[in-house]
Amino acid sequence: MEKQNSIRLSPTSIACYFECPRKFYYRYIMGIEEKPKPSRVRGKIVHRVLEHFFTFVDLTNIEIGETWQELWKKFRKVLFSLLETEWNQIGKIYDDCFNDEKQKTQFLNETKEFLDFYAVKLAFSLMNKMKELDKNSEWFEQDIKRFFYPKDMEMKLELEGEDVAGFVDKTMSLFGKGIAIVDYKTSKCSLPHFIPPEHLKQGKAYAFLWNKLFGELPKHVSFYYLRTGESVFYPISERDIEEIKNDIETIRSKKPVIDEFPKKETRLCDFCDFRQSCFKKEPIEES
Repeated sequence: MEKQNSIRLSPTSIACYFECPRKFYYRYIMGIEEKPKPSRVRGKIVHRVLEHFFTFVDLTNIEIGETWQELWKKFRKVLFSLLETEWNQIGKIYDDCFNDEKQKTQFLNETKEFLDFYAVKLAFSLMNKMKELDKNSEWFEQDIKRFFYPKDMEMKLELEGEDVAGFVDKTMSLFGKGIAIVDYKTSKCSLPHFIPPEHLKQGKAYAFLWNKLFGELPKHVSFYYLRTGESVFYPISERDIEEIKNDIETIRSKKPVIDEFPKKETRLCDFCDFRQSCFKKEPIEES
């Protein structure tokens, strides 16, 4: 396909095109910003909290006889402290888009529940893993870190000269050869054990970037849904890499004009920031 544009692409923008080409046009070609939303602010804050968590805890320094309940309380204390620090930045580095203090408090309390559940799962998993390992072994610390610690956090993957880049929430070194890509989600998921199509497209795009940069396929992408504490895995194949390659070529083949990006009408249109522009008779003028 002939290249008609050099739009800056990312896993998020590729997923946006998959969701609705017209939405992609407004957001990434015209550069119209969507209204700040409490859910997006909360998502940014939670990502920041989890990014810093493992710099404040040492999972290898566990006291003999310590219970998972005691660990849970320690982890929760660290997570809540990090959350408080970030939450206090609302109105400074984060948009204060809450309707009122009641809504802001509701979101804060709900976020604490997400992180509390994360602390419970981590503490319980860690103590169960400890039962399998010998703390006096020279491999103990390495095994704990490979099992629980991220290899990378907020790692930037960028294809220079191709205008494609993205930040991976977390990568994990797998026992044996290879890595897994982890994406945190604070949004709701309609079904258990299910990856929404737009999330899957985003995960495949991260795998595409990794493959192009390092010449290897991630073993899988994992989506961690903080609302439910559920991790859903998707094994990556060459077919997925080819799919994203074709997606990028398709986007690149479009002239940056509105008619090249048709709207995809779904029930989600009622909640889209661009609905008014999208459904009026005359398209908004390009500047």
